[in-house]
Amino acid sequence: MPLCQKKWTEITSRSLLPGDICSIGRSKPIYRGQDMTEPIVPCEMLLLHGGCVVNEAMLSGESIPLRKEALDVAHYDANTKLNVDETNLAMKKHILYGGTKVLQFTNNVTTVGRLPSIPDPPEKGCIAFVLRTGFGTTQGNLMRTILFSAPRVTANNKESMLFILFLLCFAVLAAGTVLQQGLNDPTRNTFKLFLHCVMIITSVVPPELPMELSLAVTNSLLSLTKLSIFCTEPFRIPFAGKVDVVCFDKTGTLTSDALEMHGVAGLQSTSLVALEDPQQLVAPAALPTSIQLILAGCHSLMALDGKVVGDPLETTIMSHVKWSLRPGDVMLPHLSFVPGPKSMKIVHRYAFSAELKRMSSIVVLGSSTESDSLGVKLLSKGAPEVMESLFASIPDYYTRVYKHYALKGCRVLALGSKALSTRDLQRLKTIARSEMEKNLEFGGFLVLDCPVKHDTTDVIQELKTSKHVLVMITGDNALTALDVAKQIQLASHLNTLILQPSKTKEDALVWVDPRFDKASTKQLPFESNQETMASLAASTNLCVTGDALTLLTPAQLQLVVRHACVFARTSPSQKEAILDALNQCGFVTAMCGDGTNDVGALKRAHVGISIINNPDQPTTTPTEPSSSHVVKFGDASIASPFTSKQPSIRATCQILCQGRCTLVTTLQMYKILGINCLLSAYVLSSLYMYGVKQGDMQMTVVGVVIALFYLFLSYAKPCTRLSARRPLTRVFCLSVLLSMGIQFVVHLATLAAALDVALPFVDMDDPAMHPEAKFRPNVLNSIVFVVSLHMQINTFVVNYHGAPFMQSFHDNRYLAKWTYLSYSLVLIALWEVFPPINDLLELAFLPSFETQVHVTILLALDTVAVLGLEAGLQYLTARYPALMA
Repeated sequence: MPLCQKKWTEITSRSLLPGDICSIGRSKPIYRGQDMTEPIVPCEMLLLHGGCVVNEAMLSGESIPLRKEALDVAHYDANTKLNVDETNLAMKKHILYGGTKVLQFTNNVTTVGRLPSIPDPPEKGCIAFVLRTGFGTTQGNLMRTILFSAPRVTANNKESMLFILFLLCFAVLAAGTVLQQGLNDPTRNTFKLFLHCVMIITSVVPPELPMELSLAVTNSLLSLTKLSIFCTEPFRIPFAGKVDVVCFDKTGTLTSDALEMHGVAGLQSTSLVALEDPQQLVAPAALPTSIQLILAGCHSLMALDGKVVGDPLETTIMSHVKWSLRPGDVMLPHLSFVPGPKSMKIVHRYAFSAELKRMSSIVVLGSSTESDSLGVKLLSKGAPEVMESLFASIPDYYTRVYKHYALKGCRVLALGSKALSTRDLQRLKTIARSEMEKNLEFGGFLVLDCPVKHDTTDVIQELKTSKHVLVMITGDNALTALDVAKQIQLASHLNTLILQPSKTKEDALVWVDPRFDKASTKQLPFESNQETMASLAASTNLCVTGDALTLLTPAQLQLVVRHACVFARTSPSQKEAILDALNQCGFVTAMCGDGTNDVGALKRAHVGISIINNPDQPTTTPTEPSSSHVVKFGDASIASPFTSKQPSIRATCQILCQGRCTLVTTLQMYKILGINCLLSAYVLSSLYMYGVKQGDMQMTVVGVVIALFYLFLSYAKPCTRLSARRPLTRVFCLSVLLSMGIQFVVHLATLAAALDVALPFVDMDDPAMHPEAKFRPNVLNSIVFVVSLHMQINTFVVNYHGAPFMQSFHDNRYLAKWTYLSYSLVLIALWEVFPPINDLLELAFLPSFETQVHVTILLALDTVAVLGLEAGLQYLTARYPALMA
């Protein structure tokens, strides 16, 4: 419902334009029976008043509801230019994205005064400003990506064009030879001569190349979809076969979202609980009321349909405290007779920020009498090293306690609070967040455990075996990240060094052993040279903190990313910078994350993989043909090209395996097309001068046979495990060019030998042998047809690589059966086993048994020669990859 001339009117969502003011509330159904309990946002809007709870699974794949808050317009004037781009993470909490569902909406009547020029909407909905519509929205960008990325999977790239030009050189040479000889023959028709030269040139420009390459990628898409992996940018699949470095987020990716709360450590001596050691954990049930308030009131959870939904970490905390969340952000204790507040209402939140690494909320405590208030408090939790500067005072054991649990791989959050006055609450919108969150009272350390997912270690081992460089990039504590890295064997050395800013020298970096961070003798100055870094990385796990990244120059960052295995306490922008540095170093990168916090890094990587941790997602893979190939919103993600519905990093190996298979299949097709085109140019040029032609039925049969070979070749499935051997990534490398050249020479020699066998049985003065005469079956045409068809079959068999990148030749049942059937057709035609086949193929009967034996020997020699030479070449490629690749 938009605002028009200060009056609310009803129009269709299609009529909305950027700049309109509209109300988000209960919509009327468009058709009978339509479910309007969860209205869909029609375009992208900026919330000006009220609040919403939305489900953005349509875009990100994450089913966790998100809270959207109104932008405080009082802080801006008419000349302020807001950055409302989707890359601005700070603004995302104020934007409703098109295609998302509104689960709840509220219109706080106490704050209408903030928008005095806008009347209240009749249905008491939220007031929003239209930012983008149609294909300009995030949903529109996703739709455009899904619809129009497929044409990019064609031969229209630099390497394909160079490959065609390479073949064209041979075609021009062959056509020039035919043209020269034809012009010297006065009996030749000049028009037909030029037409034949054009045919020779066009024969080496394979028109089916784009189709064959697209076929390989399309079948790869279908294979990934059956594994619940969806891809919006198919051209990324071959990139997956070239990946050198695989980066992982930690929380929700390597570790499970099913957190376990151990308790609170570091309670002060003034606590109600008697403690002998500050490292001792206190169970949630035994915590003092002040700590219970922090755990129960500092969160972004919401009550939806009688359930508490939101961040898994916060839902875990809420399940352990003696408070329950009710609609309207009201908290009630489980037992009303327990001393302390009888209610707690969250009146304002400072949302969690990956840059600030903390969140806070302001609550009003209530007594048994609704009119009485027990005061206002600010409750806060965040990273211990960040919160340290916000506390008015800290105990001497502060660092020792939180590092003790961080070294065990636990997730540690520092808790704090402070009392506020009613005057502070009234001035809430004019006081900066940094001012509100200072001088906190330390409340202890919340200790949670993020168990490693059951198959994470196996996947990491497989990736290490396949010689991939593995990197962890996380926003968590460095000690926690290192412990998890050692658990999953991503960090395999005994010793560890952390790069962090020096505490004694400004703008200086030092390597610190986490066990002796206070001992200056255990600190090493950072030296930005390759030899020192390589020497350290050879025997030590290197970890880099986000604070250290801010002090590194671009050149130093490129040096560090080559050797560090863990990056901790990194912000989203720093994750992007790390991926950028890896790309600039010449690596092909893959990034695996949870799809929401790592959007920037996922898009920077060559291969971005979103892992959707959806507990409601079925573990079975789709088998229905009607749905297995359809990519729907909610399957694809705005975060990255690949979206996996499996809550496991196993999808990373599956994508890399499929990428290698697709890459090898693509190179095979280049080689096969190249060799067949060169043979066609020879047949149409040199052999054409001898009167060699093909009948219509022969050309039809050859076309069908070759087309089915290409189809079955693209059916090849990847191997189930990654190999340490890397596939070739370029057409113009020594291995591919030698392979094509050797096979072409062998086939050329075989054709020349077949020509010698057939020429004694034909009369070259016969008018039927004239190049421009009509096709008539004879011994020469028949032998050349049989030999050339056999060589084309050999080309597919020889260039099918199989293991270790794809299933073996015999495991590809369709290809193997079609190969044997095609070989049988050649032998049946050669030995005239079933004469009607020879008649159908327009073949002349061979003059003698010796001729058949001679041709059979030629076919056998051609097969053995190309198989043997290709096997030797593949051995050399595996033995000397740097030279051959």
